[in-house]
Amino acid sequence: MFDFYFGSKEDIEEKESDFILFIKRMMPRWCNSIPDSECLAILDLLNMLPYKERPVLVETGTGASTIAMLYYAAKNNGVLYSWDINQNKLAYIRDICNDTIFNHFRKNIFDHWKYIGYQSTSKYLGIPILSELNEDVDFCFFDSEHTLNNLMGELSAINPVLSNGSIIAIDDANYNYINTNYAYINIFRKKLGLATIESPPENIGKPFYEEVSNYLNKSWNKVEYLKDSYKEKYQDDIFWSYYSLDRRAIASVGMEKTDELDHRFDAWKVSERNIHVR
Repeated sequence: MFDFYFGSKEDIEEKESDFILFIKRMMPRWCNSIPDSECLAILDLLNMLPYKERPVLVETGTGASTIAMLYYAAKNNGVLYSWDINQNKLAYIRDICNDTIFNHFRKNIFDHWKYIGYQSTSKYLGIPILSELNEDVDFCFFDSEHTLNNLMGELSAINPVLSNGSIIAIDDANYNYINTNYAYINIFRKKLGLATIESPPENIGKPFYEEVSNYLNKSWNKVEYLKDSYKEKYQDDIFWSYYSLDRRAIASVGMEKTDELDHRFDAWKVSERNIHVR
């Protein structure tokens, strides 16, 4: 279905970002939820990583981010571990990437992508299994359930296996729900003809980007906040206008935080682990 002509091998390798966007813009909306500028910012951050014989990448929640991360993994003989509870989505993205990225590289997708259709925070099948697999993670992108408790659960699970100099990136870093994502709940209440409900004050905390920064600064002696390319390009991103009706609808229930789009995506580089923190 996605086996198009994307240009010559040389064309694709000369302009990787065009290849990534070509694939992304063929994806249906339900698995294409991040802006083009954010997708390319992920690729830019990956290209900042120092050379490694087998880079290890992790994401929670799959979609357009998977395209950028799998491209990097295939190109650099790395591996991507993905967690998503929607197994149909995983299978669909596998078909897309097989027809495009892995057709281009002439490689076996299963050598470079390990996808797990389960909760990312599960003790026996979530991120903690990376320790059992003796993996050191070089890059991670968190985009699953947008609550602080879930995000911090993912972050604390991956922190022990982060390599020195690794990069941590998060989507919807401007969210501030602690236990329950009321914006997501209200989308479905609206569809059912029910009234929306307000989040109780005790469910509202600091923005995720502040909480993540605080956590990392306790665990690592050097934490660099990265000025990613998303912040330079998102205002001119056609994603917003193309999906303007959709964005307006979800913004009406608070699912798109339009007042802090600068922090929709944030990333940090960590090094020199604090050995006194467990």
